[in-house]
Amino acid sequence: MDRRIFCVKLLGSGLALGSLGSLASAETAGAGATAQKLKWHKSLKPAHKLAIETDKPLLIVFGASWCHYCHKLERETLSDKRLVAAIERDFIPVHLDFDRDAKVAKILEVERLPCTVILSPQADLLQKTEGYTDYKGYVKILQASLEQRSAIQQVQNQQP
Repeated sequence: MDRRIFCVKLLGSGLALGSLGSLASAETAGAGATAQKLKWHKSLKPAHKLAIETDKPLLIVFGASWCHYCHKLERETLSDKRLVAAIERDFIPVHLDFDRDAKVAKILEVERLPCTVILSPQADLLQKTEGYTDYKGYVKILQASLEQRSAIQQVQNQQP
C-alpha cells in the first residue's frame, strides 16, 4: 500500500496523534528577527481536519526531547518571527514526538531527526527534509512545497 493511502487511512482514523511571494519577502526581510513561538498542533487528526477546512498543507515536524538538533531547529529556525508568520499564514503546523508518535513516524518513513514532512490536505507528499535546516533553507523548503502543491492542483484541474 502506498504512503498516500496509508496517510489517508491514518488521518481518517481515530488515532490521536499564502503565497510564494510572501515567503520570498520573508526571506529578504532583515536578518536577526526576534524570536516568536509557533502555535503547534499536537494531534494529527484535528490538524488534518483544519487543513481540509482551510485548504492549507500540513507542516509536520518530528522531534524528540533527547535530540540536540531538534531543539536547535526550534530555537534558531522555527522561532524566527518572519518564518512563524509565514507558517501560520500558509500551513497548519503540527509538532509530533518521534518516540510517542512512532506509528506515524514509521508510515512517513522518518529515519533522522529533526524531520519536516509537508502534506497537502489530501495527503500528497509535498516535501520531506531530515536534519537541521537554517532559516534560508527552511524558507526554500516551504516555497518548494507550495510550488509542488500548485503543480499538483494544476494537473488535477486539467483532468475531466
